[in-house]
Amino acid sequence: MDLAEHTSQDSDDFELLLSSHQGRLYGFIRALVGSSPEVDDLLQNTNRILWQESEKFIPGTNFRAWAFRIARNQVLQHRDRMRREGATVPFSDELMETLAERSEEKESSIERRQKYLKRCLEKLPDRQREVVMRRYFYRESVQGIAGEIGIKPNAVSQLLFRSRESLLRCIESQLGNSSIRSLE
Repeated sequence: MDLAEHTSQDSDDFELLLSSHQGRLYGFIRALVGSSPEVDDLLQNTNRILWQESEKFIPGTNFRAWAFRIARNQVLQHRDRMRREGATVPFSDELMETLAERSEEKESSIERRQKYLKRCLEKLPDRQREVVMRRYFYRESVQGIAGEIGIKPNAVSQLLFRSRESLLRCIESQLGNSSIRSLE
């Protein structure tokens, strides 16, 4: 692969990472500035900086942590501008830092559970995995799935119930926690 192809692939990979984190970045910024019209501008500035700094990102490292750090810096700069202009900042600096830390912890917990869910889905028997994917990922109805795979809707519902129970047990064992429900 020549340099141009490598650069193009890196750019495509980076674009995929960036686009897959837009909702999380938006939520993180909104948590730090509250319900503010500046959230969209701060997200746009964060994206611009992420693109400008994209060569500094090392593939395989934690993109989310890197992107959140840049977003946090954008919020801090925004707060400084607001103060210079005499505007009131919505939260104290201490509360903003606490919100940032909690948002990052929550995001990390969600990512960990998603990773465990993926692993646990792979462990399901083929038929259960197919029914779960069709119902929850592709949003097919129970009746539609039943018609396609040739079983009764009641049987699909039972497969889904058993699959959810298996997934819950698997994820709980991955987390080493007695109840995933307590992580909410």
